[in-house]
Amino acid sequence: MDIQQAFDTTAKILFGEEVGRLQDFAPYLKEAMLPYQMKKSSVSGKNVMVSSPYYLPEATFVSQDEISLLKFPPLNVNEIKDIDSLFSAVSERTIYCGNKLFGRNQDVVEVDNCIDCTNVLHSHNVFNVKHGAYLSGTREGEHIFGVTGYPGAQFSIRTVEGVGAKRCFETFYGTNLADTYYALNCIGCQDCIFAFNLRSRRHCIGNLELPKDRYQKLKAKLTCEMGDELRAKKRLFSLADIAFAGRRKEDIPEEKVAYDGPVPRKVEEAFQSTTQLVIGKRRKAIKDYAVWLSLRALKVKKVKGAFGSPTYKIDEFPITGQIPADRLVTLEEGIDYSLKNTIRLKQGEEPSLEELLSRVAKVAYFSVEFVDGQNEDCVDTPSIFTGSNVYKVWDVTKGKNSAYSTGVVESEHIFGGYFRILKCQFCINCYDSTSIKGCFEVDQSYSTRDSYLCHNVENCENCILCFNVKSMRYAVGNTEVGKEEFMRIKKMLLERINSELDRGRNVPFSVFSLPRVAKSRE
Repeated sequence: MDIQQAFDTTAKILFGEEVGRLQDFAPYLKEAMLPYQMKKSSVSGKNVMVSSPYYLPEATFVSQDEISLLKFPPLNVNEIKDIDSLFSAVSERTIYCGNKLFGRNQDVVEVDNCIDCTNVLHSHNVFNVKHGAYLSGTREGEHIFGVTGYPGAQFSIRTVEGVGAKRCFETFYGTNLADTYYALNCIGCQDCIFAFNLRSRRHCIGNLELPKDRYQKLKAKLTCEMGDELRAKKRLFSLADIAFAGRRKEDIPEEKVAYDGPVPRKVEEAFQSTTQLVIGKRRKAIKDYAVWLSLRALKVKKVKGAFGSPTYKIDEFPITGQIPADRLVTLEEGIDYSLKNTIRLKQGEEPSLEELLSRVAKVAYFSVEFVDGQNEDCVDTPSIFTGSNVYKVWDVTKGKNSAYSTGVVESEHIFGGYFRILKCQFCINCYDSTSIKGCFEVDQSYSTRDSYLCHNVENCENCILCFNVKSMRYAVGNTEVGKEEFMRIKKMLLERINSELDRGRNVPFSVFSLPRVAKSRE
């Protein structure tokens, strides 16, 4: 099955028939993706996809299949007398890699940070996906298109942030959903269209529950209209379009409110133990380091919502970030409101999709606060799928003992970082990595431990300033130097990190800023 056949099969399941060529839907499906960059290879000039938005304009890039063409002499560690000389020595080696593949992949095109995938097109940060395109930050899915942060999705299009979706379209913030269209913040629902803040419901349109036979008849009509419009226009209205209901964004005021709850005791303890392990000095009062740790995390804020209560808003997030504050509500408000306010249908009435849209816009309120599973002491964390002892993390999924990060997934003791941290432990300011432990400023890496300021390393241990290498031990600047020399250089690096933190609660360099640091030393 090629990617077009997979898209055709998915469209038939959702809309009853095919809707056209996948490539014609690329702009529409890309709207659901997290930010990424397309760069030019310094070796060949070909396009290179890189998952992070944080690489500097002056950075140099290469495609993974071109790494073997990069030739550097071994690093002379005898010339490394201090950290400034270290940065200078590795400056030419700080080349960032795109189109990265880890594990076993087959028939993947225009992808980056792709692990164990089959038949995937133009996607980044994907893990164990089959037959998908225009994906980001998602895993364990099949026949999915325009899907972000939604593990366990199948035969779905434009589903963002949740766990478990079968045959869903334009569905956000949900778990265990099936056959849903235009839904937000629903759990355990099936056969719903225009569903908001529902729990364990079936056969609902505009939150109005209908007899099964009437629902099925209306569903067939509405999904056919959706398919017709997709076929003709290559896009449909979004959930954010419903929220605006014809209004202009600039006409809608937004009032920010305080967003600073107390740090759970176990989070503070975890921060202290993590700093001791990773940078060699136990640091207290995590809030003192908030600016540094939050620098590259997804920005979450609180605003005055539709009913006057403070609620979350994430401007940077695809589609839902566009929903105006006067249509946002708290989780509790959303669930309560959905029980009392639905659209109205007359006996035998079969409204068109356009007619329903105008009615839904009057009753639809949106909550991007989402809580499911067993949770404990998760503070200022809007999206929780089983978590404990978490502070100011945008999304925690089976994670614990973490703060000031973006997505902590099956991980613990994670502080700072962007976007998906999967199956990781004891990390500070790490980015889009899987199965790493005891790392500091490590980007886009896999199965690595006890490493610092590294990019695109795999199966490595005890590495500093290594880029685009595999299976190295006690290495500095892509050169294995032995344990004794490694520990000498590590000591210098940790002394610099801790002196910067002592002075300003900040480290002015990172894995992304190395080219600028190196240039300044020349």
